[in-house]
Amino acid sequence: MILSYNWLKELTQTRSDPKELAAILTRAGLNIEETTPIDGDFALNAEITTNRPDWLCHLGVAHEIAAIQNLSVRAPAPSLRETGPDVAALSSVTVMPGAAEICPRYTLRVVRSVRVGPSPHWLRNRLVAIGQRSINNIVDITNLVCFEMNQPLHAFDLDKLAGGRIVLRLAREGELFTAITGEGALLGSGMLVIADAEKAVALAGVKGGANTEVDGTTRNVLLESAWFQPRGIRRAARSTRMSSESSYRYERGIDPGMTERASARAAGLLLELAGGELAAGVLDTNPELGKSWEVSMRYSRCDKLLGFPVPPDEISRIFKGLGLAETRRDTTGATLRIPTFRQDLKREADLIEEVIRLAGYDRIPEKISMPLALAHVTPETRTARLVRRILVALGYHECVTDSFVPEAWGRTFAPAAVPYTVRNPVNALRPVLRPALVPSLLETRQVNRLFQDVRLFEIGRTYRRNRAESEERDRLAILDDRGPRHVRGALEAVVAALNLAGTVTLRPVGELPGMAPGSGGELAIDGTVFATAGETAVAVAGSFDLPIRPGLGEADLAVLAKTVRKERAYRQLPRFPGVRRDISLSLPEAARWDEVRETAARSATLLESLAFESLYRGPGLEPGRKGIAFSMLLRAPDRSLTDTEANAIRDRVARAILAAFPGSALR
Repeated sequence: MILSYNWLKELTQTRSDPKELAAILTRAGLNIEETTPIDGDFALNAEITTNRPDWLCHLGVAHEIAAIQNLSVRAPAPSLRETGPDVAALSSVTVMPGAAEICPRYTLRVVRSVRVGPSPHWLRNRLVAIGQRSINNIVDITNLVCFEMNQPLHAFDLDKLAGGRIVLRLAREGELFTAITGEGALLGSGMLVIADAEKAVALAGVKGGANTEVDGTTRNVLLESAWFQPRGIRRAARSTRMSSESSYRYERGIDPGMTERASARAAGLLLELAGGELAAGVLDTNPELGKSWEVSMRYSRCDKLLGFPVPPDEISRIFKGLGLAETRRDTTGATLRIPTFRQDLKREADLIEEVIRLAGYDRIPEKISMPLALAHVTPETRTARLVRRILVALGYHECVTDSFVPEAWGRTFAPAAVPYTVRNPVNALRPVLRPALVPSLLETRQVNRLFQDVRLFEIGRTYRRNRAESEERDRLAILDDRGPRHVRGALEAVVAALNLAGTVTLRPVGELPGMAPGSGGELAIDGTVFATAGETAVAVAGSFDLPIRPGLGEADLAVLAKTVRKERAYRQLPRFPGVRRDISLSLPEAARWDEVRETAARSATLLESLAFESLYRGPGLEPGRKGIAFSMLLRAPDRSLTDTEANAIRDRVARAILAAFPGSALR
């Protein structure tokens, strides 16, 4: 935003030179990045924060200067001579259904018999000083008022409006619009247009149309001043890739109480610089919009928050300079009527912030000591930290991927979940919030396709909804080139480190979304499934252009966090080595791993642990049969087991399983 020093000086009568004024405003929070001399004036390059749209005009900045230097603002007062017929006899405003939501207030005035020509020298210089070019006296006046009062205006050639009237309506899907700058756009059905009886003549709040622009032949002018909802203007500007000084202001929120006053100011300048006659009255669709409000502030609360007392008289002077009127004041505090251009002042703390901002932050007393308090760590955060340490120690690399993903990923990896689709996505190819983490790791693996032995994990949030409810959950995803066996091992290591308070079981599953049939398994704690693991399906690996099919796994961290056991029991390290024995079986398809494991555990002696190794279906096995392999770790507390003893235990376990499952055989 470029500010004119001469303009600010005219509004406030400040005696500070440009550099001094820039320093004063910067200390108050309005950062002036550069001061440049230009044709007898100085251009102040200001960095406007998003919460202060009132600084986007010279009147708003003038109030800051007045509050700092104890001055008064000399706002220009419009002088109107309404000598023409009633404005309602010359034009009208029709608001179609849905338009009032985006445009709650629309006003118009009519000035007839104007003379379009060059602007006077003072007006051209004022616009040049703030980086604008002069076009003609009519357009220059609307630009001047915009930068003076932060109210965008637009002038239509009344004779070019079909029916001589204005219609506020939503655009038709695919409607063609050509802006005054020559840019063309296809409009969407949710955009608001300013139209006449036949066609769109402006994209509301963004740009006027080429078909009604003011030129040298214009004699009758329709002057528009309106208040538009920021969201609707932002959506239209981004969708059409058009922007302007008007849309920049509307997107940030302007003063709804300035709509009619700015129109009157522009109409007065039109009479002064272009002649003509002003129609009597103004058409206003919502004159009640833009009422001021009151906020109270306690002096004791102000002193307590700031840490030092500020005299009430100084507080009153600051508020007066900002344009805030006191409606009540006593020894305890004051009540202020807030002008509509200060939309950011809604509560007591906002007023106290204004006091310290203009009184000076350097007045806050220093404190040598600072109290410290330990931050509360949630069980979910504690669980995620431990999981990270375990997986990094196992050689995995952590990824952080985009939360927005292609819609097809959800159909592949979470077919039961209804996706969250973003209406206006940053990337049209990724319009959905991710329902699963695994495909993001596959995409990362695709980027790193030239590397071997890739091991990845990610802890992030997934977004799912079904018919009953919506949910956001923190989940863990694992990818391992070495296969699903290593993914299961990583998940089991995580479970062991978390010391879960419950019984963890592993169950083979024939079908899992995105995974090869027969390769998957589920981990459950006390019957509640919290993780799945398997091998990437052939079609999925092909869709990501992967030469291999890595192992995949995904776990629900919320379930793990609820079952973490804080107490840990000490267990002495074994004195004697353990002996591992493997068993591979051919079993009927109906046999469950849980039953096989229980049978093995009952028949084995000196059994320390039992681990599922693999599941096989394919050549070499008869139809209706599957191959299961598992391992046992045997250990005696008082001696080293011999091969003979270990083999005897293995054979006893094998016989027990063969007896429990008729038709089974050793492989």
